[in-house]
Amino acid sequence: ILPIPSAVATAAGVALFGALKTFFYSLGGILLGTFTAFFIGRKLGSKAVEWMIGEDALKKWQKKIKGKDSLLLTLMFVLPFFPDDVLCFIAGLSSMSTAYFSIMIILSRIFSIATTCFFLNIIPLNTWWGLAVWATIIVVVGVLFIILYKNTDAIQAWVERTFARKQDKKEDKKE
Repeated sequence: ILPIPSAVATAAGVALFGALKTFFYSLGGILLGTFTAFFIGRKLGSKAVEWMIGEDALKKWQKKIKGKDSLLLTLMFVLPFFPDDVLCFIAGLSSMSTAYFSIMIILSRIFSIATTCFFLNIIPLNTWWGLAVWATIIVVVGVLFIILYKNTDAIQAWVERTFARKQDKKEDKKE
């Protein structure tokens, strides 16, 4: 459901069904929704995405990722601070190849869902040491994001060389 973040639904699932069942239920449902949103953007285009997420959100996120879509979207899918559902639609409109998106989204979703499901049981939020560990994790992830963001151009060039869209390759051969 678009307005409810997947981390919230997953955390509620852990409380109801346990970590392992929730991991598989969440993974299946979130991947289905993710690929649906991506293909709406890819096949139906910006008018359909604009209708679903709103013109302001579409322009805002397209402006933020313009020219650096593969790397920034990958980072945003791994981190819990971004609107994943909106970004799936945006990814469908981006220059990102379907193969890259598929690999990236499966790996990042497995990581983020497993983190939500299992680490909530391992690192409690109701103890001083649990809060300290979570604070450390957040700081480390934030620093890594900043370092990666500063090196976006070099990383993006490598990603584009490695995972270029087949359509782009066909156009290059015609020229």
